[in-house]
Amino acid sequence: MSEKNDILLREALEKYTGHVFLYYGEINREGYGLLSSAIEFRIERKEKTEKACLILITPGGNADAAFRIARAMRHHYSFLDVLIPDVCKSAGTLICIAADRLIFGDRGEIGPLDVQIFKPDELSDWVSGLDIFQSLTALQNQMLESFRDSFVYIRRGTRLRIKVVAEFANELAKAFISPIVGKIDPVTLGQHQRALQIASDYGKRLNEMSRSMKPGALRMLVEGYPDHGFVIDRREARERLFKNVNKPDADESMVLLYEWARTIIPQEQSVYDSLLAKDPPRIEDLGREQPKQTKDSDESQSSQETRRSGRSSQSGKRNVESSQPSQKTQRSGKSSQSGSKAEVAEVKKEVDQSG
Repeated sequence: MSEKNDILLREALEKYTGHVFLYYGEINREGYGLLSSAIEFRIERKEKTEKACLILITPGGNADAAFRIARAMRHHYSFLDVLIPDVCKSAGTLICIAADRLIFGDRGEIGPLDVQIFKPDELSDWVSGLDIFQSLTALQNQMLESFRDSFVYIRRGTRLRIKVVAEFANELAKAFISPIVGKIDPVTLGQHQRALQIASDYGKRLNEMSRSMKPGALRMLVEGYPDHGFVIDRREARERLFKNVNKPDADESMVLLYEWARTIIPQEQSVYDSLLAKDPPRIEDLGREQPKQTKDSDESQSSQETRRSGRSSQSGKRNVESSQPSQKTQRSGKSSQSGSKAEVAEVKKEVDQSG
């Protein structure tokens, strides 16, 4: 982080009366654990406040982890701001439901809550939980249109009674639709239904805590948009979905936090490319002071290591010197033993000669 950005962040933190957290990346259990640890650190140090801001930049992720993150924030803070400087899709939108206030930057966007289902045999691996229901709706509309066209055509071309014409039209419609409907797997249908129910139930529980959504907004998020990537910008969110949506200029601290958040987003590539790189999410408590090691402490530690190594070398030298006398003693002992043996042999020789 450059010095200019560091100053910008410090000024923003001084003006915001609460804790500020950054969540940058995919929403998953790892990110939930890191964010929970950051909050718990504050609580253990008796630094709890009533207000918090979550800067959220994410392509989406796991709905279960999103629900846990939103619940954790609401459990520890009575007022929650969510700042959206750029993309905040899918599971990120679920977290937004828990906010008392949404701060949308000009490039900020959220997305629908149609939960994605993993399908390894599909081209893109992930499919929307709405896909199969939208297909059924299209089939239903096609069947009704087929029946209407057949009915009108037969009625005009013949003098048959309406009941007979209706039976003919019905059989034609069934013959058209039945082969397609027969290929629908009931198990798959159930999986998609449960996936959508998860998003709906999580959203309902979070909205009961924040009361942030307009009537019918949750159903709109789950079922009302045609594609998972549909862009919901600030105007759409304010007019159709959420009660309290603001620009960053709502207060000076948000302006500064938004400006700082834009500096951490890579400019050389799209945000989606950077977020979808499958790197671990970046979680930071922006107001927490990190311990820094000064130059004096580095020199002190170096001198301590030098003294310890010096003492070790001196100790080793003393050990070597103390071992040298013992070696001399052993050599002198060996020489004295050889001398006494020579004297005994000489005495024996003199005795033999005298005898």
